[in-house]
This record gives sequence, C-alpha cells and structure tokens, in this order.
Amino acid sequence: MTSASIVAVARREMRDTVTDWRMMLPVLILTFAVPLLLQTALMFLLSYLNENSTIIHLIPFGVLLCGFLPASFSLIGALESFVGEKERNTLESLLAMPMSDHELYLGKLIAAVMSPMVSSLLAMLTFTSLILLGAPAKVIQGLTPWLMAEMVALVMCKAVVMVAAAVIVSSHTTTTRAANLLASLILVPMASLVQIEALLVIAGNQRTLACVLLALIVVAIMLIRAGMSAFNREDILSREHAGFSFRNITWSFKRFFRAYHPAGVAPEHYTESFSIMRFYRRELPVLLWDYRQPLFVVTSGSVAALIVGFALWSTRTIHAFDAILLHLGQSNEPSWQAVRQMFIGDSYISMLVNLAAPFSFGVFAYLTPLVSFAQIGYCAGWALVHHGSFWPFVLGYILPHGLLKLPALMLSAALGLRIGVALLYAPKGFSIGQNVLWALANFLKVWLLVLLPLFFVAATIQAFVTPHIALFAWRA
Repeated sequence: MTSASIVAVARREMRDTVTDWRMMLPVLILTFAVPLLLQTALMFLLSYLNENSTIIHLIPFGVLLCGFLPASFSLIGALESFVGEKERNTLESLLAMPMSDHELYLGKLIAAVMSPMVSSLLAMLTFTSLILLGAPAKVIQGLTPWLMAEMVALVMCKAVVMVAAAVIVSSHTTTTRAANLLASLILVPMASLVQIEALLVIAGNQRTLACVLLALIVVAIMLIRAGMSAFNREDILSREHAGFSFRNITWSFKRFFRAYHPAGVAPEHYTESFSIMRFYRRELPVLLWDYRQPLFVVTSGSVAALIVGFALWSTRTIHAFDAILLHLGQSNEPSWQAVRQMFIGDSYISMLVNLAAPFSFGVFAYLTPLVSFAQIGYCAGWALVHHGSFWPFVLGYILPHGLLKLPALMLSAALGLRIGVALLYAPKGFSIGQNVLWALANFLKVWLLVLLPLFFVAATIQAFVTPHIALFAWRA
C-alpha cells in the first residue's frame, strides 16, 4: 500500500467537490450563516433570561449543533463516492487504475471525510468566535477549554462515523436513490445521539460524554475496518439491481443450521442432515474450539469485571444491593414459579442481546456476563467487610447454580461477539450476509441445545438447592 495512490484518489475527489458550486453553496451557508443565527438567538435569550448559567450550558450544545449540520449535509458526497461514479460512467476508468482495493477505498474515504471535517471545524470556530466577541465575561469564563475540546472531538468522531458508514453504503448499492434512502439509517441515530449529548451537556455529566466519545472512536474504527475488508472492485462492476430474496436467505440459514462447518464453507456444501447426537459428540467441541478467541475475550472481561466489582464496594455504595445483602442467611421458600421466572429471564436476555448483536457489534452481549461478574465481586466485597470472609457467600450463594449459569452466560456472550464481528470481516468464500447468517444459525442451535438446558437446570438448582446450601454455609 503506497500513500501516493491514496493521495491521488483523494485529490481527485476533493477537486470535484470544491469546484461544484451546487454542493459548496449549501455547505457555506451551513458553515457561516447558521452559526451567526444561532449566536444571535443565544444573545437574545441571554438578554431575555438574564441568567448566565443557562447560557453556559447551551453554548456547548450550540457547538455540537453547528458542527453536526454541515457534516450531515456533506454526507451526500460520501454517499455518491462509488455509486455516483457508476451512474456517471466514470467508475470503470477509476477501478482500472493500478492500485489495490485498499488504496482505492482509503483514497475515497479520506476525500469524503475531509469535506465534513473542514466544514464542521469552520462552523464551530465561527460560532465560538462570535460567542467570544458578543457574550459577557461571566459566560465566557464558564466555558472551559476542556469542555470545548470535548465538543469538537465529539463532532469530529460523528463525522468520521457517518462518512465511513456512507462509503460502505455507496460501495454496496446500485443507484444513488437507494444510497440516499439508506442514509436515513445513518442520520437518524446520529441526530438522536446529538440530542442525548445535549442532555449530558446540560446535566454537566462529563464522564458519560467521555464514554460516548470513546464509543464513537471504536465504532469509527470498526466501520473503516468493515469497509476495507468488504470492498471489492469486481463486485461493484458486476453488481446489478439488488433484489431481496427471503427464500434464498431462508435456504442458506437452514443449510447453516443443519451441521457445523468453519466459516467460509459455502452453503451448497452442507449436505448433512441435522443430527442432535452428531452435534453433541462432534460439532460442539469443534465449535467451542473455533470460538476460542471470543471465549477468551469474554473470560478476560469477566475476570476484570469481577475484580472491579470487588474493589467497588470500598468506593461506592449501591443501596439496592445492600438492602438485598442484609437478608443473606434467610431461607426463601422454593417454588417452580421462581424457576420459571429465572429461566425465562436468562433465556430472554440471551436471545435479545444476541439478536441485537448485528446492530451493536456484540457489545450488549459482551456486557451481559460482565455485569453479572461485577455484581458477584461487589457482593463478595460486602461479605468480606461485614462478615470477615467472602467464602460463605461464594460457596453458598454462587457456586451451586453458578457453575452452570455463569459459563452459559459467557458462551452466549461469545456467540454474540461472533455475530457482531461478522459485519466487520467475512472469510474467503463468504459474503457479509452469509457470514451473519452463519453466526446467527450457530447461535440459535447452541441456544436451543446447550444454553436453554443449562439455564433451566441452573434455575432449578438456584430455586431448590442453593437456599439450603447457602443457609448452611452462612451459619457455619
């Protein structure tokens, strides 16, 4: 990969964008006129309310809004980066250039990112300059450099996320109209995120804003990685009207469900019929071995969450947990109603977070066992402080059913991570869609044949066995 080819493609794209007045005029209006109008509105509000604290919270939101508007409009150029070339009949000459797919993709991506980032920076600079010139000194003193820098970083990260997603859409659609329709899937979540950030700014929750910034950076890296791995110039040239065939999707899913083969084996090669005995004897051990990387990630995160939860009791008090922990050592009457509630709860959460994994990159599935281990660590720390040892709590309240439930939660999280990763990389012989179907089929099979039995047995032990062991261990 050479930088000269990437710069050549980026320069060509930037020249086409800057010389097109139909695209530059709206961007210039959003960059300079909107900040002026917003600053005027804030100054009028300041004179009307005569309350500096309200304006201090609204100014960072104004920075977010001024940066987001030109970035969202500049998304049009990113949406046309590949599909627009195809409709203008200039894509063939571009793809014939002596460069790799990664060089071509990065050149297009850099060119698409530059326009929204520059326009957003200019808009935020214009708005901030107008505020500094027109606002009272008390208002200006309340605007810390760290807060303004955080607002700029949030806008820049959102611009990269939107552009990276738009370039992926452009490389996988056949018409500009389809790309523009799919843009709503990008703009709506980002616009909702701006509203959430506004609430956090008004509440002064800097720590949560930092977490949002970190999440945006991770999503941006994932989208860039996904776009580079899925981009193929031959597919763009040969792609025609993309019809949705539910029949083909169902057929592929059923094939993947029949038996287990490593990712990359085409569904046509799944000739076996479904067999429960073969799954338990041969396929499940192979599946667990192939999933060793997500299992390692989940195990490492669970251990870290356990340590964090154990250390948390000394720095933070969780009153809801304390109220429950005060009743340790009191036996509850076992019932099948409790078994039913625990079984349905664990099964529902496992299914829900894994079905949401394609949209969250498996983050929710990954967090599920981490929350459980953090709770165990916190309760163990509480028991150590109030009773001198955490072993009665661990041996009595956790191990009887936890030996089955906790590994089941970790396996479910590993399956969810694999579903989320399926969007970022497809092995040779698989498309992104086939990779997602393969991961979903494996999850459903393991969920039915492994996780549900483990959840049911664990719930039964927790309702009928754990209370007696816990009572004995706590009084010993």
